[in-house]
Amino acid sequence: MRLTIFLLPLALMAQTADQPLHAVSDPGVVTTRQAITPAGVPTVFQGRVYGVAFGKSSSDLWVANASRLYRLDVKANRIAEMIPTEGQPGLQGITFDPARNRPMIVVNKGRQIGLFAAQDSKLLPIAEGLGQNVAGSVAISGHTAVVALTPKNQIAVINTEHSKLIGMAKTGIAPFAAVISKDAKVAYVSNWGGRIPNANDKTATAGRAADADPVVIDNRGIASTGTVSRIDLTTLQTTHTIAVGLHPTGLAWDETSNRLYVANGNSDSVSVIDTAKNTVIATFPVNPLAARIPKPPSGIAPTALALSPDRKDLYVACGGINAIVLLDPQTGQMRAAIPTAWYPNALSMSPDGKSIAVSTLLGVGPGWRDAPNKKYVHADRGSISVIPIPDSAQMVNYTLAVFLNNRMPPSGLVGSTDAKPAPVPFVSGAPSLIEHVLLIVKENRSYDQLFGDIEKGNGDASLVMFGRDVTPNQHKLAEEFVLLDNFYATGGNSADGHQWITQANETDYALWPGYGGRSYPFDGTDPIAYSRAGFLWDYALAAHKTVRDYGEYAPATRVPVNQRQSLLQRWKKGDDFSHEWNITSPIPPLNGVLAHNFPGFSTPIPDVIRAQLFLAELKQMEQSNSMPNLMLMQLSSDHTRGTDPGDSTPKAFVADNDLAVGQIVEGITKSKFWKNTLVFIVEDDAQNGVDHVDGHRTVALAVSPYTRRGYVDSTFYSTQSMIKSIELILGLPTMSLFDLIAEDMRASFQSEPDLAPYQAVEPKISLFETNPPAKALGGEARKAAIASSKMNFDVPDAAPTEKLNRILWHDARGWSTPYPGARQGVFAPLSLDIGDDDRERGESKHK
Repeated sequence: MRLTIFLLPLALMAQTADQPLHAVSDPGVVTTRQAITPAGVPTVFQGRVYGVAFGKSSSDLWVANASRLYRLDVKANRIAEMIPTEGQPGLQGITFDPARNRPMIVVNKGRQIGLFAAQDSKLLPIAEGLGQNVAGSVAISGHTAVVALTPKNQIAVINTEHSKLIGMAKTGIAPFAAVISKDAKVAYVSNWGGRIPNANDKTATAGRAADADPVVIDNRGIASTGTVSRIDLTTLQTTHTIAVGLHPTGLAWDETSNRLYVANGNSDSVSVIDTAKNTVIATFPVNPLAARIPKPPSGIAPTALALSPDRKDLYVACGGINAIVLLDPQTGQMRAAIPTAWYPNALSMSPDGKSIAVSTLLGVGPGWRDAPNKKYVHADRGSISVIPIPDSAQMVNYTLAVFLNNRMPPSGLVGSTDAKPAPVPFVSGAPSLIEHVLLIVKENRSYDQLFGDIEKGNGDASLVMFGRDVTPNQHKLAEEFVLLDNFYATGGNSADGHQWITQANETDYALWPGYGGRSYPFDGTDPIAYSRAGFLWDYALAAHKTVRDYGEYAPATRVPVNQRQSLLQRWKKGDDFSHEWNITSPIPPLNGVLAHNFPGFSTPIPDVIRAQLFLAELKQMEQSNSMPNLMLMQLSSDHTRGTDPGDSTPKAFVADNDLAVGQIVEGITKSKFWKNTLVFIVEDDAQNGVDHVDGHRTVALAVSPYTRRGYVDSTFYSTQSMIKSIELILGLPTMSLFDLIAEDMRASFQSEPDLAPYQAVEPKISLFETNPPAKALGGEARKAAIASSKMNFDVPDAAPTEKLNRILWHDARGWSTPYPGARQGVFAPLSLDIGDDDRERGESKHK
């Protein structure tokens, strides 16, 4: 089933930054299988939307867009003012200053954080040079404002009357939101990463920098505290650290009643703090599934809060279910839910209390760059909606829509575990014909880049970049087993994709993103990024299944660039690499199942060496007659390094990756374990390619004796479909709402096995092919080579995506072939700031 939800019949005019639309006719594909039917009157913008705030009048609404500040005339339903910000706003980084009758916005200009006021259609600096990379929210009372500086673990306290920085105050780890008392003497700040560790705490560092913050973790390696700091603004000292749920984000303070409400994004709850005693007096679960499922899954993701003027209703924006949940602020009872666009992230109640505005980070899914038929990987279309407070009858309809949009199962839904064995059982715990699963994760290719030339699938041959000569094994596997031509990567970049692959979820910290200046969480080195529900290996180990990990979600391996060719030569000679590397993970359970000699992400290390290391272990498995039930593996060479002079060519990189896949599959099919083994192969994301259907349609393969042979399966699948199928096969519970509602992949399987082995094929492209020196080139090819030489490939996605995509396209198709627009829907790549240490590494390139 192909799921695309259209938002109303709408204007056919092209959207521009100057002309937001009230809706669109081409929303992106939503791989989570959730429908988007926002209530109220929507306005769709180019770029993400980070916050929204009503002005003095209920007709004035200010919107913080990725590159502009807009004033929306609500009554006339039109854009009344537009001010370029020249940078990205803070997360929920907008508020309204009633004393001066103007909005205040936090903006990251050139990696420097500043607070600005909008006046006379300009942004006036109030305080600049506050920090770097990313900021959270801004709060104001009287002439005092505070700004959460997320990477610095501080807030900036500012006198807005004199445009003067009063000082900095320390917070917990990764501050996000702030509120100020009416007398401007006290601020409360939510801390994504929780409290500062004590001497006896189990910790892991959030990022790989030398000065990275230690974060308190649990036994699974997940950040295990969330806190709110009470700060005395006269002394700039923290007076209380209050423990709340995980990833506390939005705050709402009912100062009259001494009740501070805290949205806990990674605990699916709202904490209530008594601000007279500075203690938590209640915790309200936020999960509409609670009444339907005994153990409701994670992923609801509360992000923002708003109180009605009479303080009798608490509105909770829930990013995971694209809805606003209405709670009783005294009891926490859920009263209703209101549907929104994709990932609501901020709320604002109108001054007259008659409507509520909600902004959504991803809105209607990405759109186009230059024309409607040229979708672009970064072309986010965030949105806002102004929703009149509904009456009770409308609330019933809205609530039903939220349940339907989220495919929430009816109560009492159960299945029998006493069933005939099947490759993919209908329920977890039922017997499976498959005992061993290997999940191979590759890097960044779209379906059409590889499989556009397979005639029986839905491909576009004009978009093929790495066809049969380069990827003969993946072509052969797709044609001999099952061709999946409607499979989507949920992640939009590596920091997204590896979260979905290992957790079937993505936290707010990774999605907004909040890791700028701290990490790039693709490799298990930032515990703040992880979902509280845990990882796939946690569930497998808890079910007494054996697990082995080969580089997936393990720390990247640093190898000098110029070693790749020598490593290939050593591989060709048959050298033994079993003692070449020693990899460790800061995630304790993962480290316990890690193949320590198997390298993590590293483009200089050929994938055929990784295949050699695995096949050596496979021989040992056969000798011991024991193969792990769950195996994860990263093969990263198809990421490539552009046309960097002296490096392997892009085609050689992809051919190396393809041959490694073929060798691994051949080895398994010729082993004693083949009769009950499944190999899943997927890309973590598809951002480095173009595709005629959608930029997140990607290459995926299922190889097993129980896989249908020569079959095309056009069922709508995504990353979570693969994870759900693994859970059903191994008898594991679901990890989140998203794998719960995903379509499993049983349609790709048959009950009768075909034990014919697979024979790997040598690509026609030489693995030893290298890019020519820049001086041997001219024109655009020379420019591309020089540009590639300056890119940082030590971290996936550190190279500029659009520039690299163009280089790879022209290298594959020729410099006279026009570059096609990249069609894209689903999660787009997030802004990347990997820190000064990695930036310097990228410039030096270890050469």
